[in-house]
Order: sequence, then C-alpha cells, then structure tokens
Amino acid sequence: MIQNVFPHTFYSIFQAPNKNEFNAAIDKYGEEHIDNGEFDWGKECIIDRIPLHWSDWIDLLMPSLDLLGQDFGKKFKFVMLDPWINYYKRGSYQEVHDHALQDLACVYFANNGKDFSQFIFTDRYSMSLQHPVKQLIGYQNLHGINYNAGDIIFFPGHALHQVTSHNSDVIRKTFACNIMIEEVSG
Repeated sequence: MIQNVFPHTFYSIFQAPNKNEFNAAIDKYGEEHIDNGEFDWGKECIIDRIPLHWSDWIDLLMPSLDLLGQDFGKKFKFVMLDPWINYYKRGSYQEVHDHALQDLACVYFANNGKDFSQFIFTDRYSMSLQHPVKQLIGYQNLHGINYNAGDIIFFPGHALHQVTSHNSDVIRKTFACNIMIEEVSG
C-alpha cells in the first residue's frame, strides 16, 4: 500500500512474492565479490557493495514491480539500471542521499535482526516550515521504515534517505536498484 511520508514523498513496501528466490540469488554472492571501486558514489559512507548486471536480476524483480503497478492501479514500462548488493558490517552506514536522476529507487531487505541499521527518510523540505508550525502539527523531519526480511520498498528517486550505523555482527544484506519509467498507462 502506498504511504505518504512528507510532501512529495511516498513509498510502497511489501513482502516480495518471491523472497526465497531473491535470497537464494543474493546468497550466491560473498565478500569475494565486493568491488567498491566500481561505484562512483559512496565516498561519504562506510559500506561494501557488489556490482550486478540488470539482466541477471530483472526476472526476480518483475513480480514485485507487478505488485507496485497494482498498488498504483496503473501499468508502466521501465528500464532497470544495473543493481548492486549492499553489505552492512558493524559500523557501516549510508549518508543522507538521493537518487535524483532516477524516477524510482528500490531496496530489497534480505535479512533483519537485533541491532540492525535502520532505513530512514529525511524531509528535504523541512527548512521551509517555521518552528511554531512544526510544533503545532507534530512535524518530524525523519521517518524510519519498519521492515522485515523479505520486504521490498519502492520510492521516488528524489527522496532523501539514509541508513543508520549497523550495530550487529550479522551482516545486513540489501539489494538495490534504480528504475527509469518510460511510459504509464491504465
């Protein structure tokens, strides 16, 4: 179900219908596949990443994209850009950032647990509200997402988000990709 967080920011989160297959595909990769040098982003965070090719993952993502289209009540054609796997080890985090050049961003949460890092949206427009208005409406600048293993989230690329420091010895694994919408119908 689509949820609004801040003005102009929404997200849709649900269990991936093929979460077992998704996890099996992610588990085929290990630390020997980490190649942080393949990314031109990430200089302001501590995270390990595994580059992937979109053609190897599109079939796994399609059932979730179909559900997303149902959530909006529309069909859409799209291009999936090359995805990656994130490894969050103890102390890893992702700074506040966006994917502003892409229409949608997607994160699949392969696992979760005690002391795992949190996925948080930050309102980029928070500076436009005066403090008395914030007090009046109970405004919060941050919105943490409650997720379970097997959940997948889609949100607009312009949405500021971050991942807090990971405080577990269990590696937090996520799959992420960007999506460009080519046509909307229905």
